[in-house]
Amino acid sequence: MITGKLDIPEARRQTVEQALNQFSNLLNSKSFLINFIHTLENQREFSARAKVYFASLLTVALHGKLEYYTDIMRTLFLELMEQYVVAKNPKLMLRRSETVVERMLSNWMSICLYQYLKDNAGEPLYKLFKAIKHQVEKGPVDAVLKKAKYTLNDTGLLGDDVEYTQLTVNVYVQDGGTDSIPVKVLN
Repeated sequence: MITGKLDIPEARRQTVEQALNQFSNLLNSKSFLINFIHTLENQREFSARAKVYFASLLTVALHGKLEYYTDIMRTLFLELMEQYVVAKNPKLMLRRSETVVERMLSNWMSICLYQYLKDNAGEPLYKLFKAIKHQVEKGPVDAVLKKAKYTLNDTGLLGDDVEYTQLTVNVYVQDGGTDSIPVKVLN
């Protein structure tokens, strides 16, 4: 039942369910879907933001049929490559993600890589992030400008050489007993 979570008056429920089933059937027609996407992209009012939103909704709608989604994306992508070759600008392809198919590709890669990232690459990436964060925080960090002495980003680098020393402060936690916790800070 498609209308399960929708708040629809009982008198209109059957009509809405029939319309949604018909729309679902249209989305499962390759020729209709490709023409539908081309028609939307040819509309001047169809902004880049609307294209991203539409590609995301289409991805959610076809997520359960990944082979069909891949076939649609492949067909649209071949057409897009042909357009760029004819225009003699193949280097500009995939630079700005201006088309629905480019956003579909991004979503498709996210779906396909999710399990791998979750099971294999997620932990090493998280450890790398924490190690970099730890190194950045070893030196002084400007609390207002968020610039640091040790950083990977040139624009986030502190302009002046700041002199600092490391202090060890004993911290007593409220309701934590009488034991102190030594914490290293920069003056």
